[in-house]
Amino acid sequence: MLRNWVMVALRNLLRHRLHAVLNLSGLAVGLAACLLILLYVRNETGYDHMVKDADRIYQATMEWRLPGRKPERGAYVQHRFGEAFTQAHPEVEAFTRMTGGSQILRTADRKFYEDTTVVDANFLEMFGFPLLAGNAHTALTDPSSIVLTEAVARKYFGDEPALGRLLTLDNKYEVKVTAVVAKLPTNTSIRFDVLLPYSSPSAAHMRNWEANWGNTNNQTFLRLKPGARVEPLLAGMRDWVKRTFLPLQTPQGPIELTEVAFPSLRPLLGAHLDPMAGDIVPGISRTEVATFTAIAFLILLIACINFTNLATARATQRAREVSVRKVVGARRGQLVAQFVGESLFMTIMAMILALALVELALPGFNAFLGKELSLDVAADPLLGALVLGLILVVGVGAGAYPAFFLTSFNPAQVMKGASAGVGGGSGRLRTALVIVQFAISIALMVATAVVYGQLLYAQHKDLGYNTENVVIIGYFTTDGVKEKRETFLDMIRESGAVQAAGMAGSIPGDGGENNTLIRRPSAAVGTDLVMRQDTIGDGFFEALGMRMVAGRTFDRDRGTDAIKRPQWMQDGKPAPEGTGTIEVTGGIILNRSATQALGFASPEAAVGEQVLSFDSPQSTLRGTIVGVVEDFHFKSVHEPIRAAFYIFDNGNHHAMAVRSKAGRFSDVIAEVDRIWAELVPDRPIQRSFFDVNIANQYQREQKISQMFATFAGLAIFISCLGLYGLASFTAERRTKEIGLRKVLGASVPDIVRLLVWQFSKPVLVANLIAWPVAWFCMDRWLSDFTYRIDLNPLLFVAAGAVALAIAWVTVGLHAARVAKARPVRALRYE
Repeated sequence: MLRNWVMVALRNLLRHRLHAVLNLSGLAVGLAACLLILLYVRNETGYDHMVKDADRIYQATMEWRLPGRKPERGAYVQHRFGEAFTQAHPEVEAFTRMTGGSQILRTADRKFYEDTTVVDANFLEMFGFPLLAGNAHTALTDPSSIVLTEAVARKYFGDEPALGRLLTLDNKYEVKVTAVVAKLPTNTSIRFDVLLPYSSPSAAHMRNWEANWGNTNNQTFLRLKPGARVEPLLAGMRDWVKRTFLPLQTPQGPIELTEVAFPSLRPLLGAHLDPMAGDIVPGISRTEVATFTAIAFLILLIACINFTNLATARATQRAREVSVRKVVGARRGQLVAQFVGESLFMTIMAMILALALVELALPGFNAFLGKELSLDVAADPLLGALVLGLILVVGVGAGAYPAFFLTSFNPAQVMKGASAGVGGGSGRLRTALVIVQFAISIALMVATAVVYGQLLYAQHKDLGYNTENVVIIGYFTTDGVKEKRETFLDMIRESGAVQAAGMAGSIPGDGGENNTLIRRPSAAVGTDLVMRQDTIGDGFFEALGMRMVAGRTFDRDRGTDAIKRPQWMQDGKPAPEGTGTIEVTGGIILNRSATQALGFASPEAAVGEQVLSFDSPQSTLRGTIVGVVEDFHFKSVHEPIRAAFYIFDNGNHHAMAVRSKAGRFSDVIAEVDRIWAELVPDRPIQRSFFDVNIANQYQREQKISQMFATFAGLAIFISCLGLYGLASFTAERRTKEIGLRKVLGASVPDIVRLLVWQFSKPVLVANLIAWPVAWFCMDRWLSDFTYRIDLNPLLFVAAGAVALAIAWVTVGLHAARVAKARPVRALRYE
C-alpha cells in the first residue's frame, strides 16, 4: 500500500507539473525566508550564552530621574559602585569594571589609534573568554601588561607570536603583551580590542574619578554566588543607595544623588534584548524580535495557504480516485494518512530546496547584517529540531484540511459524475485564504513604506546644521597634540580651500554628553536646572553651518569670552589651603530651548543677561550670555532636542570641524593631512566625515527597512504564485464556458475582465482587513520616535492599489493566453 501511495503521489506530480512547481517553489521560498529570519532571531536572543556562568552575571545600570526630563536609563554607573555593592552584599561573589577610551599603540614600524578598554584584573577570568596565549588569572595583574585580541595581535605582529612582545602605549608607556584573546563571537555584548588594567599608568585619571559619586562612565558587572537570587538584592537597592551614595558637593550646596539616581541590575543574558544608552553593542528590543518572528511565520502561513488552496482546487481531479479506494474497502483514516503523507513528501522536497536557497543567501545575508550566521543542521541539534519541526508543522498543517476535504466525498454521487459530490465549501475557503494572503502582503507593504519613510525623514530632517563638506579631526586633548591645536587651527584657516574651522569638546553624533546645573542669579538656590553643557571655540558654529538667532558667537580676541580660572585649577592641582568657593567668569551661548527653560521672554532678551552654573566643587561660573544659537540635534532624531549652553574653554576642546569651500573638499583633506604630518609627525591622524558620522546613527533603521522590504517582497511573490495557480485552475475549469462566450461574440478583453474581476474582489476585501491592522501597528511603532512622520491615508491606498495591480497582472497574463485560444479547442475540451 505504501508503494502504491508513493507511485500515485509521483504520478500526480508529473501529470500536473504546473501545480507541482507552484507548490514546491512557494513552499521552498517560504521555508527559506522563515529559516533566514529565525536564524537571525536565534542569534539575537542567544547573546552571551557562551560566557562562563552567564546565568549568574548581572550588569549594574542606572536610571536618572532629573527635573524637567523623562527618566533616562543607562548602562553606566559610578566607578566605586561594584566595590561598595559587593562589600555590602555577601551574595555577590565578584565584580569587574570596564571603561572605554582610545590610545595610540606603536611598534617599530606600525602605529594606530586603538579602542582601548580599561578593566579590573579579574575581567578575563569572570567572562571566561578563550585565550590563544597567556593566563586569564595573571594577564592583567601587572600595571605594564596589555591584552590583545587575535585581530589586533595580527595587525602588529603578523603571524609571529605576540605573547611577551613589547608595545609603546600613548607614546609614553612601554607595555608587554600578556595574553591574546581568540576571536570573539559576533553575538556577545562584551566587545573589546585592547585590554589595559586599571592599575595601568595610562588609567591614572580614571582612578581619580572613584571619589566622585556623580561621575558615571564605566560599566560594572556582578557575579552572584551559586544559588543566590537577585530579587532580594533588587528589593534592598533603595536602602543601600541611601546608605552609600555620597552627596555631590557644589558651591550652591550638596545635591542628594539618592533623589535622582536609581540603580538596578540587568541580567547579562537579557541585556541585548533590553537596550539602553551606553551599551557597548547596540541591542534590539523584544518588540523587534517578536516582529521579525511574526513576519517569518506570516510568510510561512502564506506558503501554506498556497498549498491548501491548490490542493482543494484540484479536488475534482482526485474525486474518482478517492471514491474507488472507498469502494474497495479503504477506511477514511487510511485516506487521510495517504494525503497527509503526500503533503509531508512535498514539504520534505520543499525543505531540501529551502536549505539550498538559505546556503546560497547566507553569505550576502551575513555581510548585510555583519553577523556570522550558519546553517549546520548536523552539528546543531536545536537547528535540526527546528527544521524537523517546520517539516511536520507545514506538512501536517497545510495538508490536514485538503486530506479531510478529499476524503469526505460521497462515492455513489462521485461515480455519477466527476464533480458530483464535491462540496462547494472549498470555493469559499479558497476565497477566504486568498483574502488572508493579500491582507498580510498589504500590511507588510504598508509597514515597509512607513519604516522607510521614517528613515528618509530622519536622514533629511533639518537637523540645525549642514553635514556636507565637513571633515572632523579628533583627539586634540592628548599630550603632544593639545599644545599645538591653536597653531593647527590657525594654519588650516589660512588655506584658501577652507570656508570655516572651529573646535569643540563634543561633535553632534559622537554620543558624548555632559550635564550640569544652571540658574539665573535671581532664582532661589536649589532651583537649578539640569542642562547639557558643551565647550566650543570661535568658528565652530560657522564650520557646521549653525544659525545664530540673537547676539554673536565666541571671539577669542575678546578677553571676556574665554573662561578665566586660577592657575592651580588650570594645572589640575588642589585648591591652596584656605581657599573657599570662588567665582569664575566667561561668555555663554544658549540654544533657543535653554532661553525658554530659563524663563527669558525671547532670545534677544537673553543676550547680555547673566547665569550661574556649576563649574567644579570649588567654583561657580558666572556667565554672560553673548548669543543664542538655533536648536539643533546633537543626537539622532530619536532623542528630543534638549536645553543646552556652550562655554569657551580652550582646555577641553577635543575635536575640530573644518568646512571646505564648494568643490574644494579634496583640497581640504590634503591640507589637513599635510599640516598634521608637519605638526604631529609621531601620531596618526584621526579624521572622519561629518555626513557619514550622522548617517551612521540611522544604520539600524536602514537595515530594518531593507529587511522589511525584502521579506514583504517575498510574501507578495509567494502570494502571486498561489494566485497564478488558482487562475490557471479556474481558466481550465471554465474552458468550455470561455469557448461559448467567444462563439457568442465575447472579445479577449471581455474574457480577461471576467477572470480578473473574480480575483479582484478578494484583494479589495483584503484591504479592508489590512488597513486598520497596519495603521494600529505602525502608529504604535512610530510612537517611540520624538520626531516622526504622519500616517498618510494615501500610503494605505497606494499599498492596496499595488496589491490589486499585482493581482491583475498575475491573473490577466494567464487569462489573456487562455482567451486567445481558438473556440473550437475549447468546445472539444470535454
